Amino acid sequence: MKNTRWRPVFALETGGSPSPDGQDFEEDTGFLGRTRLGRLIQAAARSLLEKLNSARTKSPTKIFLVLLGFYTANALATILGQTGDWDVLVAGIVVAAIEGIGMLMYRKSVARPPGRFQSLISMINYWKAGVCLGLFVDAFKLGS
Repeated sequence: MKNTRWRPVFALETGGSPSPDGQDFEEDTGFLGRTRLGRLIQAAARSLLEKLNSARTKSPTKIFLVLLGFYTANALATILGQTGDWDVLVAGIVVAAIEGIGMLMYRKSVARPPGRFQSLISMINYWKAGVCLGLFVDAFKLGS
C-alpha cells in the first residue's frame, strides 16, 4: 500500500516538484533547496539569469542603435539649431516620431503583428532611446 501525503498548494509555485518518495524537496539541492525560502531564492536567481541571457541577444546591434540615436540627437541639435528658424518645426517632428514609435512599441500585444515587423519596431525603439538620451544630455549642456 502506497503512503500518500497531503501537500498544500502555494500561491507561488517555484518549479520544484515532489520526489517519488513523497518528500517536498530535491535530494542534491544543498542548503537552499530544503526550505521554501531557499526555493524562492533559487527561482528568483533562475529567472534573473534567464532575463540576463535574453538581454544579451543582439546586444552589439542594440548598443549601436542607442549610440546612433545619440549621434542623431546631437546632429539635430547642432546643425538644425544653428539658424534658430527650424527649432520649433524640428522639435515637433522629433516629438511626433518619438510618440509614434512609442505607440507602435507599447500598444496591446493582440494588435501587434508578430515576426520581423515587431523585431524592427523593437530595434527602432533602441534608436529612439538614444535620441531621447542625446536630447537630454544636450539640454544639460545648454543649461550650463
